[in-house]
Parts: sequence; C-alpha cells; structure tokens
Amino acid sequence: MDGGAVLALFDLTPIRKLEAVRRDFVANVSHELRTPLTIVGGFAETLQEPDIPADKRADFARTIFSNTQRMQRIVDELLDLSRIESGHWQPHPQQVRVEDAAREIFGRVAATAKSKGVSLDTTIEAETIVADGTALEQILFNLVENALRHTGAGGRITIETAGTDRGVNLIVKDTGSGIPPEHLPRIFERFYRADAGRSREAGGTGLGLAIVRHLVEAHAGNVTAESALGSGTTIRIFFPAGASPAKS
Repeated sequence: MDGGAVLALFDLTPIRKLEAVRRDFVANVSHELRTPLTIVGGFAETLQEPDIPADKRADFARTIFSNTQRMQRIVDELLDLSRIESGHWQPHPQQVRVEDAAREIFGRVAATAKSKGVSLDTTIEAETIVADGTALEQILFNLVENALRHTGAGGRITIETAGTDRGVNLIVKDTGSGIPPEHLPRIFERFYRADAGRSREAGGTGLGLAIVRHLVEAHAGNVTAESALGSGTTIRIFFPAGASPAKS
C-alpha cells in the first residue's frame, strides 16, 4: 500500500438487537421470580413468630409451598425452552393417535374444568399425526391449560384434527374471553401476556405458548392463532406428513 488508510465498517445492529433481547429476557425472568420470592420470604419470616395460631401457620405454609411450585415451574419451563432453542432436543416422530393424547390431557385438567364449569370435547377427523408423542402431549397440555385459564363457566374447549394432502391440522378452540387484536401477533413470545395480571394470577408463566411454537417448529410445522374478543380463540397447528426434524 502507498500509505493509504483502510477503513473497515461493521454493522452493529444485529449485536445491539441481541443485547436488547438479552436485557429483556433477564428483566422478564427477574420480574417473574421477584413476586413469588417476596411472598415466600415474607411468610417464612412471619412463621418465625412464636405466637402464630396453628391454623395460620398451616395457611402460611401452603402459600409458601404454592409459590415455591410456581418458581419451580418457571425454572423447568425455561430449561425446556433452552434445550429446544439450542437444538439439544430433537423430536422422534412416529404415528401418534390424537384421541389417546387428547384423552390423556383432558384427564389432567378434568378437575379444574369441572370446577369452572367448562366442557372438554374432541372432533377427530384425522386419527393419527406424525409427531414426537411426548412433545405432542406437551403441546396439547400447554394449549388446553392456557384455554382453560381464559374460559369461564358454560364455556367449551375442543381439540380437532383435519387431514390435508400435505399433513394434518391440529386445532385447539375455546369459547373464552378472546385476545385483543393488537396482542395476537406476540402471544407466542416468551413472557408475553395479553393480560399480564390476570394470567399471572391464574398461574400462567408466560412461557407455555413459546414452548408450543418451538416444539411445532422442531417438527417443521407452523402454528397460528385467530381470536375475537368475547368469542374465544383458535390455535391452529400444521404437522407436515412424514415430518422430519427441522434443521437448527
């Protein structure tokens, strides 16, 4: 070179975006854990008082246990999400009977559905789906549990399937409160809630739908949502025929 200067330009936009995502993630995790930690600490401190009646002690202990379970679930779901996102988990597709998977999930939530007065139904056209059996159950559980959280007395949750030439559509519908249109595009993001206070109060972690999206994408499928306020929500998942794991 003849004494010329070399100018190198670097686009820092992707790095800044990653930093913003990391900051948001840390802030969200901190926020989700702060409330149960504060509750556990407060009640644990109160339990040290010698003159608390036995029935109050039992109530405080139940509250501590409940919030400990909530923190454990957040941590477990974060670990699940991390394994899926990092590619350390891959599906093992096989022919899975949807009716069997639906029956298993409805059995897990039957007591809650009964107490809320919500009916659980299936409309199965395509009897089998090519998917990882454990992942399919987790997808269904997360969707049904989320629907149950937002469906009141007299409501209905339905699991449906419909076959196409390219694969199978798995549909979970509810007649619940619905999602405002401005929130709908973001419901599959980590920690995103259309109604943060209500969802957290009902036991939601804000991670269930994000896990659904990543599990579906690991099957080379896709998931979409339709909703109208006061008319319920429909989550539609497409599983391609003979799906092989998506490349990470």
